[in-house]
Amino acid sequence: MSRVSHLPGRSYGRAGGSLGGSASWAANADVAAVGRGGEVRTGQVLDAVAHRPGGPTVLHDLRIPISGINANIDHALVSGRTVYLIDTKVWRPAFYWTLGGQTRRGLERFRPAEKKTMQLAYNGIAAYLKNQRAVVATPVVVIWPSSRRGTLRTWALSIPGARPMIGPRFERWVAARARSRPADPAVVHALHQLLIPVPSRHARRRAA
Repeated sequence: MSRVSHLPGRSYGRAGGSLGGSASWAANADVAAVGRGGEVRTGQVLDAVAHRPGGPTVLHDLRIPISGINANIDHALVSGRTVYLIDTKVWRPAFYWTLGGQTRRGLERFRPAEKKTMQLAYNGIAAYLKNQRAVVATPVVVIWPSSRRGTLRTWALSIPGARPMIGPRFERWVAARARSRPADPAVVHALHQLLIPVPSRHARRRAA
């Protein structure tokens, strides 16, 4: 047991990998590139923890196991039988706040924060991992600023079914799990089946 605990965790998939083949979800290619950059940044933070001795295991870009749902889960961190689902956002620096179920960026309505994707992800993964006796923690949404101009403030922000965190807080949150338990192999195997294939270079060229 002592030798196993000193082995590093694993990292599967590629952060932002599925975004390379299509930008249909975004307003344009530039927006898609910004979103992918945010996922890569989150992935780097998670992979650094996973590669430490005794670290957890990380999986990037998973499908939500619910029929008819096309949204994905950006990242999952597995420590023992505990699964943390993580989504990445890149938003313009501003004050984000929620009141009565409605979110605003400054004074303008900001509907992207009101989506219930992480609630669906939580429900789908919890049901999917029932036989593995996994514990699915409250999902996390990490928010990176799209610009260095201005301040990104989210202390009054609520996201359905998830905990919002700005980048620096997320980095501290992940660091606190640097010595977490190695991932349960059965949980990792089950989640591995949900990995979204990374588009080949040929497919990316055709999409471009």
